[in-house]
Amino acid sequence: MSDIVFLAPAADSAVPTTIHGAGHVGAFTDEAFVARLINDGKASYRGARIRGTGVSGIAATLATVNWIVDQACTGMSVDYGTTTAYGSTQAATPPAGSGAIVASLTGLTTGTPYHYRINVTSGGFTTSTPDATFRTA
Repeated sequence: MSDIVFLAPAADSAVPTTIHGAGHVGAFTDEAFVARLINDGKASYRGARIRGTGVSGIAATLATVNWIVDQACTGMSVDYGTTTAYGSTQAATPPAGSGAIVASLTGLTTGTPYHYRINVTSGGFTTSTPDATFRTA
């Protein structure tokens, strides 16, 4: 879920006849919708901006999720699992702060596709990335 503020009017993703006006704030679970709004300059995050996301060190049973945050965060984690329901959460290292952040995922199943999303909390607002995937070796 991401907390955003609208910079320009935009139609809601679930109910297109609902228009959110400039200055409207809200928490949205449709991360693809949030990403489109931000890319189009129609909204901005109320929490921290997550950038430089990726997965490295992918092996048979582990992988490392990497990202960067430019402002101090009080909590950071990765939700992951074999579906978009995720089911598992791993705290980041460091679990709070800013800069280059990692979360080591262990106990994964060999040759399996995984879904993941990154969550960061700053100033009482949580920002999540859209769903992404990787496959173990």
